[in-house]
Amino acid sequence: MLTRNQSLKILLIEEDLADSMLIQDLLGSFSESLFRLQTVKSVEIGLACLEAENFDAILLDLSVSDSLEGREAISVLKARSPTVPIVVLTDINDENTALSVLRSGAQDCLVKGRFHRTLLVRAIHYAIERQQIEEQLRQQALRERLLGKMIEHIRSSIDTASILQSTVAEVRQFLKTDRVLIYRCQDGASQFDGEDQKGAIVAGDGLPLGYVDNQNISAALAVSCFVLVESQSVQAIADVSTADLAGSCKELLADCEMTAVVSVPIWQSGDWETVNQRLENTVWEEETTEDAAESYIWQQAICKPQVQGSSAPDSIAENGNSLWGMLTAYNCSGVREWQQWEIDFLQHLANQVAIAIAQSQLYRQLAIANQKLQQLATTDGLTGIANRRHFDRVLMLEWRRLAREELPLSLMIFDIDCFKLYNEFYGHLGGDDCLRQVAAAIAKAVKGGGDLAARYGGEEFAVVLPNTSAEGATAVAQKICDGIASLKLPHARSSICPYVTLSCGIATAIPSGGESRNTLIRSADSALYQAKTEGKNRICHASSKSESSPLFI
Repeated sequence: MLTRNQSLKILLIEEDLADSMLIQDLLGSFSESLFRLQTVKSVEIGLACLEAENFDAILLDLSVSDSLEGREAISVLKARSPTVPIVVLTDINDENTALSVLRSGAQDCLVKGRFHRTLLVRAIHYAIERQQIEEQLRQQALRERLLGKMIEHIRSSIDTASILQSTVAEVRQFLKTDRVLIYRCQDGASQFDGEDQKGAIVAGDGLPLGYVDNQNISAALAVSCFVLVESQSVQAIADVSTADLAGSCKELLADCEMTAVVSVPIWQSGDWETVNQRLENTVWEEETTEDAAESYIWQQAICKPQVQGSSAPDSIAENGNSLWGMLTAYNCSGVREWQQWEIDFLQHLANQVAIAIAQSQLYRQLAIANQKLQQLATTDGLTGIANRRHFDRVLMLEWRRLAREELPLSLMIFDIDCFKLYNEFYGHLGGDDCLRQVAAAIAKAVKGGGDLAARYGGEEFAVVLPNTSAEGATAVAQKICDGIASLKLPHARSSICPYVTLSCGIATAIPSGGESRNTLIRSADSALYQAKTEGKNRICHASSKSESSPLFI
């Protein structure tokens, strides 16, 4: 705010020499340090002065012989220098005139010949103070709008990378600082968007090429994280070269071209980390080696950088939160006194970013859980291939699709020969292992993009082959049976072979909207029954002249 002893530079736009001399006399009665007056005779010249120099206030005579009218002159001056207050001088003692110039953007209106030195000085000071208040309110409204916009974007997205990148870009533009980044501090117990991030810059704006991979910068940011953990407060340094920092902290910050820096912590709930680990159900192996930049955090433990705030014994805050990372803004070209509103602004954003990170992680975990549920709903728990439910759905969809395209659909049903005897002799655990190996062999042989191998029920398996002719289906069935034969799974109780064998029934049809897919199933099942009754270990096609093809091992 303005102080009464502050030196003020005033631009007087007045063409009347007598009035100009009067103003100079009124302000000149003070010492030179209080008022520095520059007088011009037209608005046009005044605009040139505002372009070249900074002024604290403008005294404008509305009667100057310009092409502009009074209110228009005020608008032009405000457009050129919106933060410089204007005090209007006029010969017209009229309330409407005063209201008109105030609505146009002037801060005050004085009638010539009706004011003395004290009133003029008071008007100038009040005009400057009111303008400063208006500017502060305008800046606050602007900050609130920007903050609201950023929060809306953060809350409407679950893409963490996009949220972080847009945040640093908008912060840099708004604060008019050289560089802004978000640093993910060292933490081996959690992830960032599916990738292990241990001491990494995850978003940045204004960063030069190679900055992210620079080990010195990583070390400096790691130290900043350590300082935030120790202090439990914001790290705001106006001038790194004169800051009271212990150890090598000052040299590290200087090496990173950080002349003035402000860092605010991004905390995450310790409870969330526990939930995250439980949902992941993953044990992370500890790195055998650490980067020099990462280990530097712990090397600096003996330095105890001096910052304001209480210290904490470890990386867990008193409120049960752990440091996820930090939002950092800094100048490279000169010192900067960070304003409290700037720090508050960054802290508010850091809190929103923390919420967004937790939200993104939650959505990611829900997606993983949903994927696992989907797998459970469509996968046979014993064999790992598709279950009967998924088979029915795929067959229905392919039947409808190929009916529209008038293309063939083949279905194969396999049955393990003499499997009941196999279970009795090898036990149910041995039977389960046999089912798993047979399922794996079938899945390995079925590699078409739209093909599906499924457990049909018990010891029966089914294969759906879209856009596949009877000849093509036979080739796939033969490949599957050959694969089973190559396994040479012992079957001591088989009446046809010392190894596990399969019987197969194949049906092929061009689907029709007037028929049901169950027709195809019944045909394949009928062919399988024929293969069983004709001696097992063979492939049969469903047709009026079906012939079985015995398989010898």
